[in-house]
Amino acid sequence: MNIVPVSEYWDQILQSRDEAYLGLIYRVPPRLWRPLKTVQDELRSADSAHLFAQPSTFHVTVKGLGYVERTMDNLRYEKAMKKIGEIISDFRPFTVNIKGLGYFPTSVFARVEDPTNQFLMINKRISEELEGEVERSEYDADAYIPHVTLATFNSKDADQMLRKLATPELREYEFGQCSVFEIEAVEVNLLLALGPEETQDSAFSYVRSFHLG
Repeated sequence: MNIVPVSEYWDQILQSRDEAYLGLIYRVPPRLWRPLKTVQDELRSADSAHLFAQPSTFHVTVKGLGYVERTMDNLRYEKAMKKIGEIISDFRPFTVNIKGLGYFPTSVFARVEDPTNQFLMINKRISEELEGEVERSEYDADAYIPHVTLATFNSKDADQMLRKLATPELREYEFGQCSVFEIEAVEVNLLLALGPEETQDSAFSYVRSFHLG
């Protein structure tokens, strides 16, 4: 798998200087920040050149909605939010297990085990029922993988970090379980989210909550 450092898609990130990206996320509860940060520190000790997520921003992306205001007026925006709320309310609260590490070409993540595929089904329903209204990416629907990003690659030279995450003690590390009761819509300033840790808290702006069940 070829590593894709953040510099290779920086032009896309710069779009969010003036226009925030809208998405649906599940925030990881604070009681799981410590084990996630413990492993993050292990990765940092192997290679500190990459971009590490601030624990307060740990989340599972449920569905990216895109730069919605470019193509949607206020009425259509509110109709989309209403439909998303209806879809999410059709699902009962569920439990996931955060266990082990993996990586994409762009980042290292903690795996989210979702035995009944609830996150996937929410993503698919929104992708299908709001087709043409919200962004649909190559990572949606059957390609969707729930995860918690721990680090974003800042260089193609990531061998030391990849060797570290492949060690037995990290590969199957048990972070813990958590229950999903609500999903948030947030606006994300990607420039801040992928900046220094001290800027990351300002990257996520709360829009509204959608409760399951």
